[in-house]
Amino acid sequence: MVQIELTRFRIKKGKEEKAQKWMDFLNEHHADTVKTMAAEKMYVETVFSEKNEDGYTYFYWYSVQGEDGQAVEESESYIDKKHIEYWDECIDTTYRPVDMKVQQSLIAPKIEKDINEDDL
Repeated sequence: MVQIELTRFRIKKGKEEKAQKWMDFLNEHHADTVKTMAAEKMYVETVFSEKNEDGYTYFYWYSVQGEDGQAVEESESYIDKKHIEYWDECIDTTYRPVDMKVQQSLIAPKIEKDINEDDL
């Protein structure tokens, strides 16, 4: 079973620049970041940002993930450890994340076949 998620998280006021450094870090270490995905059974992970009218910056996390993947908190990867460090510093825990409801999803048959074979 594939999980498709889109969740909105709020960035703490004053941490917008640090949050951008977080995304820059992940992009600069793209190859190592992609390597962490197999253990998590993460097939797709994309982050969008929005500067909202309320003055806050929000990150929207989109993912397509298999079942029973390793939690990022269990990883020994330097990428995941740094990711958690940035998360703890930048994500506003006083704001309840908003999970968007999937209304429709299309996955190309070849990709779906690969996902179902769990061939990461």
